[in-house]
Amino acid sequence: MESAGKSRASGQRRWWQSSYARLALLTALAALAAYVIAEALPYADPIPAAITAAVATRAAFHHAAKETAFQILGALFGALIALAIVSIIGTGPFVMFLLVLLAFALARLLHISTPEESPFVAASMSVTMILVVGTHFTNELALERFNGVAIGALCSLAASFFATSTKNTRLLRAQINDLQRDLGLLLADVATGLRDTPTSDEAASWLDQAIELRNRALGLDATFEDLKSHRRWSPRIDPDDLEQLRRGLDAGRVTAARVLSIASDLTHAAGGSGASALPPAALSPLADLIALAAANIAAEDPATSVGATKAHEAVRNADQTAQIALIGGIVSHVNRINRATSEGSADDDPGSQS
Repeated sequence: MESAGKSRASGQRRWWQSSYARLALLTALAALAAYVIAEALPYADPIPAAITAAVATRAAFHHAAKETAFQILGALFGALIALAIVSIIGTGPFVMFLLVLLAFALARLLHISTPEESPFVAASMSVTMILVVGTHFTNELALERFNGVAIGALCSLAASFFATSTKNTRLLRAQINDLQRDLGLLLADVATGLRDTPTSDEAASWLDQAIELRNRALGLDATFEDLKSHRRWSPRIDPDDLEQLRRGLDAGRVTAARVLSIASDLTHAAGGSGASALPPAALSPLADLIALAAANIAAEDPATSVGATKAHEAVRNADQTAQIALIGGIVSHVNRINRATSEGSADDDPGSQS
């Protein structure tokens, strides 16, 4: 009973620290601030202000500050165009139809957002256009509504500052992705080199690169711990982001360690002879197996284990106990890399990612 109570309490604390709860709070605060400010100022309508703040904060959530600014500027630009169009040709159902189409065209043509996100930005722009036009259109009402939209956009920008991930969080995520990419490239290079009997110099080069990548993985661990320690006083550091980063770091650390072990084994084998050397018949199956692991790192849905047939073929081609142990160790390292890659990508949703 006590354990279940602690689990429920932990789950409740986790919910209050989640991205969803933070988004809800920041959106509500932005709408409240926009309404209060617009109500206190002359020539500003509080209703469009509150609606714009809520819509723009939602659309900009988890985007970089530069992208957020472009989205808000797009909304204001759309409102200005709507004001100009209605001033010339008046209002009506067909005008509303044209304004919504115009919003979608502007979102795509002006590159206010990525092609995937432009429909959501266009919807936000459509809301601001309709708010400015409204009903009983007059120049005075249009000015009040536009000022309300501007106030809501500014409040949204302030809220979005706290909603977006910190620069250090985004940088660490990029560095983790770069590490995984470089590990995959090194494995691909090893696989290519194994098609022919690798020389001692080639194997030594792989080992040097593997050591450098392992050191990078350890450095990223230290960066993550520093970021985690700042979580207590920075509301912009999202626990969901930290969990995603932790999974990526765990996968990178394990992969780097196993790649280092593979490179070390191949270095010793390249400089050895007899029982300590790799049998020529095993090189091609091992190369295929390592190439599969390299492709697995880059896959969107990595498998936990690949290349079982190639692994068995490589071991069968070893005719001495030492060779079997060497190849079996490499196969074990490759499969552990695949498992780490799969675990690191589980539930990997930025905004889940970001």
